Amino acid sequence: MTMLEPVARKKITILGTTGSGKTTFLEALFGNIEKNDVARQVFKEIGNNLDFTPLKYNNFTQSTTTISLNVVNSVLVLTRFNKVILKKFEDRESIDFESIDQAFQCIFNDPAGQDRFSFMQDIAIKGAHLVIIMADGTNISSMEKIVHYLQMVTLEEQKYIRRIPVIIFINKSDLRDKGIYLGKEVAERIVFSSVIDREILFYETSNLNAYCYELPLTIIFNYLAMQAYS
Repeated sequence: MTMLEPVARKKITILGTTGSGKTTFLEALFGNIEKNDVARQVFKEIGNNLDFTPLKYNNFTQSTTTISLNVVNSVLVLTRFNKVILKKFEDRESIDFESIDQAFQCIFNDPAGQDRFSFMQDIAIKGAHLVIIMADGTNISSMEKIVHYLQMVTLEEQKYIRRIPVIIFINKSDLRDKGIYLGKEVAERIVFSSVIDREILFYETSNLNAYCYELPLTIIFNYLAMQAYS
């Protein structure tokens, strides 16, 4: 292969609650990424009474909520040894395609995890070829949300009559020694006690250790590579 073959791009959607580590995960893969933020004003309360002091006195606090993060036109490169290398599309000139078995483009979509932005999650999952679900392994509510995300995937599959592979990362395993990490066993019990009936891969991960993603990403992206060229 001397150049990137013009195969269809694959859409990858990352779902997870706020604090599950989705943004840090993408930054671990690609470094700095383009962020599309929406700002909102949060009004302070003083005691039981609302403070109506004018804005110029700074009684509003500013917070920023991420609506979507995109790594657009990323190139997924598979070597002859099936080792996965992720490169941004603009860095393709530095790739020696003579040593590559297969290459195809991916678009990563990371919608905000807050419930008020659920419409963004619906948009991001449409047309997805792979869904990565990230959960905060120290937060039972975050892991319970996995079931909701899987139901979203099922609805998308039923609508377009196609199978979407799903991989689940139970994040923050680095906090296990502090006794607050619940682990994938708890997540598996939550998921499989529901009506979810599908094959799912669970992995315990930590954004402090990027190597923990190597095996699951190799497995799932090799699968996508086969789909891209089938």
